[in-house]
Amino acid sequence: LSLASAGGQVLRAAEERPLEDTPADFKALIPEQETAIEKAAAWLGRNQNKDGSWSSTSGPSYQCAMTGLAGLALLSMGDTPNRGKFGRPLAKAIRYLLKQQDATGLISANDEGRSMYGHGFAMTFLSQCQGMGVEEDLAPQIRQCLEKAVKLTARAQSALGGWYYSPDSSGDEGSVTVTQVQALRGCRNIGIEIPVKMLERAIDYIKKSQQPDGGVAYRAGMSGSRPALSAAGAELFLMAGLYNDRETLRAVEYVKRNVTSASSQQNHDSYTTFYAAQALHQMGGKAWAQYFDERRKRYLREQGSDGSWRYTGWGASPVFDTAIAMVTLGLPYEYLPLYQR
Repeated sequence: LSLASAGGQVLRAAEERPLEDTPADFKALIPEQETAIEKAAAWLGRNQNKDGSWSSTSGPSYQCAMTGLAGLALLSMGDTPNRGKFGRPLAKAIRYLLKQQDATGLISANDEGRSMYGHGFAMTFLSQCQGMGVEEDLAPQIRQCLEKAVKLTARAQSALGGWYYSPDSSGDEGSVTVTQVQALRGCRNIGIEIPVKMLERAIDYIKKSQQPDGGVAYRAGMSGSRPALSAAGAELFLMAGLYNDRETLRAVEYVKRNVTSASSQQNHDSYTTFYAAQALHQMGGKAWAQYFDERRKRYLREQGSDGSWRYTGWGASPVFDTAIAMVTLGLPYEYLPLYQR
């Protein structure tokens, strides 16, 4: 499914997707990778807070963002809130996030200064739970929460079509914008009505941020491509169903040229990996196989004995890094509806 209803500019038919053939000798899943995922899941399970949340250990706790990402990580290995070893932790995470929604519709913990990240990742996680199966009593609560959350996201959109760190700001930048669009895509997939105009404006915002080399700048009107934002922008275009658009193909080519396992280590490592892997997985082909194989080798080499990953730099925290590593390594499973090709 693409994001818009019939007639919207972001609608694209599935048969138009230019999937590339993956090299015949590429193995998307290997035993060491599956063992690493299981060890990481066990670490997340041991480090869940009693209230059902997860927290960053560097700076603010960002509990809603960390809970959404950790929840996505556990879902990515095939467990659901009503099935599997981690069903109970997932159900606890859902109940925690439902309690964090305020009267405006914002899903955010008290100490989250950049609340729209938490809002977006929480929406994405809850929508995937709903799509994969939840306990009977939770389904209507999740839908009601997400319907209110979508309205908050619509009100928070800037005049240019993007979003910023808090819902009451009039600014915008690329990373929060991509977070909101991915959340909206997850909500649409479970049947929640999403205004087409809101999506079209968000996609135009990233197009306005695109640079002559195909990369994406931090904000519309700024110059200079950033690998992390370029990976996120490429994934946004693909999520929207714009598989053959010039902007999409240019963004994907930029990622192929400029984002490797080694380069992402230098530039917002986990964040870059999160979106670059998703975008290249959607496209398939040699570039996906090469990137994933390099990144997988790094992850297997750098996983701690306790099952976690711990990097330094922007956004780094064991929960953040471990959740993104799990989601990335689990992409070939294709359990999460949002990341299926």
